[in-house]
Amino acid sequence: MVTGQTMFSVRRGTEHRAEAALDQIQRLLSAAEGSLGHGILRSTGMSPLASDLASDAHQAVLRDVHYLVQTRWESLEAHDSFYGSEGVRQAYAVLASILTSGPYEVLYETLAEREKVATL
Repeated sequence: MVTGQTMFSVRRGTEHRAEAALDQIQRLLSAAEGSLGHGILRSTGMSPLASDLASDAHQAVLRDVHYLVQTRWESLEAHDSFYGSEGVRQAYAVLASILTSGPYEVLYETLAEREKVATL
């Protein structure tokens, strides 16, 4: 299994354009062969306890809106096939004019995974 985390940032005020592109990517992911699931996150703030930044740096980091797209794949080939597709290229083209950083992706292999099970 391969997990990818794609990160990018956009100018504040352009979130609606970014999220329209992410909606397109989400539809493509839902139908992608070899996809085991995905999640899309948007920044809402910064934790002063878990971030080792000076207090004045917090606002600079949050000047933009940050997104993370996490995907899980059966194989690297399935991942590469998806990201090489025309639909993904079109969605990335929408993002190009509003990006302040990225997109860049880090690939991971799973070493351990555990989900909590709710008890009644």
